Amino acid sequence: MRKLITVLFFLVIASLGYSVNLESKTIDISNDIDIHYLQSTYNETKPNLIMLTGRGTTANFWPKDFIDNLAKSYNLYLLDYRNINTDRQSTKENYSISDMAEDVNTFATKASIYSPSLLGWSMGGAVALEASFEHPEEYSHLILLSPALPKTSTQKIPPAPAFKTTDDIYNYVFSINLYDYSKENLNAEKNRFINSEITKLFPSNEVLAKQITGVTKWRNSDDNLKKFKNIEMPIYIYVSLDDKVERVNEIKDTIAEVKNKKNITAKYFKNAGHAIAWDKSQELANAINKLA
Repeated sequence: MRKLITVLFFLVIASLGYSVNLESKTIDISNDIDIHYLQSTYNETKPNLIMLTGRGTTANFWPKDFIDNLAKSYNLYLLDYRNINTDRQSTKENYSISDMAEDVNTFATKASIYSPSLLGWSMGGAVALEASFEHPEEYSHLILLSPALPKTSTQKIPPAPAFKTTDDIYNYVFSINLYDYSKENLNAEKNRFINSEITKLFPSNEVLAKQITGVTKWRNSDDNLKKFKNIEMPIYIYVSLDDKVERVNEIKDTIAEVKNKKNITAKYFKNAGHAIAWDKSQELANAINKLA
């Protein structure tokens, strides 16, 4: 039997003209693994879209304006990774890409989500690919944003300074992920988070370290490159040419390896950072909505 715990409140995004309602839920997918997720109001006429965030972030990291636009066309399921933002301990779990992908597949089955598309940002792209490698019949297509792909690597990211205030944390994260970020824009950008509370926005450093180890190992796998080259599922990839995290040339090289060119569509943006959903919110949402 499926155990579904529904939190008795709604995250109502009403500020700054945002209107989508996101219900916070937790589903038990195994004896020791829970998945927290945010769900938009269900409409049976809309297709389903499962959204997977990047390393070191949670479902609350998505910008509200981006989510608001996607909710016009999709039933949205914004997932946290295993035990994050739940009552369970998250630091003791493994965070390999295969483990997280298995969680996604189990979630889709237990939550009875019919023929969803999978959207993955950054590390979430690797999780989406792995989930589709294991169960391609479960998903209609993949949408990958600034993705971690086989045989790619990240650029050297500036080390985190000593944080004296929570604003220092936000400024550091924004400076890495957004294009031409200025501290003068801090409050405006913070207001775009679904939930800007630090403890709800970022997992622990221990979890982050495990995720980095997991995605690095996955990238380096020859077997994963082979699977990607032979993939038959439609994939739509959106990449920023000004990404300061991923190495864009390596992404292009891996995309070029796909044998069936009809299955893969890549679009490249200028003047956008790694968090492309933040810098190109409207344009990206419009492109994704056309796939519905």
